[in-house]
Amino acid sequence: MSLPLDVALAQCDRHASIMNEALGLIPQPLTEAHLQQATPELIRLLDQFVLRFTKLQDTLGAHVLRQFAVQTLAEPVEDVAFIDVLNLLERRGYLLADQWALQRSTRNILTHEYPDDPLRQALALSAAQAAANQLVLWLRKIQERTKV
Repeated sequence: MSLPLDVALAQCDRHASIMNEALGLIPQPLTEAHLQQATPELIRLLDQFVLRFTKLQDTLGAHVLRQFAVQTLAEPVEDVAFIDVLNLLERRGYLLADQWALQRSTRNILTHEYPDDPLRQALALSAAQAAANQLVLWLRKIQERTKV
């Protein structure tokens, strides 16, 4: 069951805020060496970032995008495939459907940790750092439109 749009947006805002706090404390660019010598604090920050990145993307996908299209944009997409919702939101300038797919791929890679491969971890985390900024921009566009 989907959350009310305002509740889902508030959750997204909280995920984005905490994610950005962690992101601001993680070395940029994150390298293999950082992960090989990771302190407990860095590990906590990375865990926090990954958790909130995943939650932000999941909440947007499961509770925000379709409801936003229906309730705010007055588009009858309640029963269409999710890709059709993404395509609609792309046409309306809220996100890029192919970038959403890439971000989902990045999210899936993050959920499959490679503890013996710091290079692979660093690459996945770096991709997620870039994707996180895009997610927040999309969230802000949606939030601005819901305030109208």
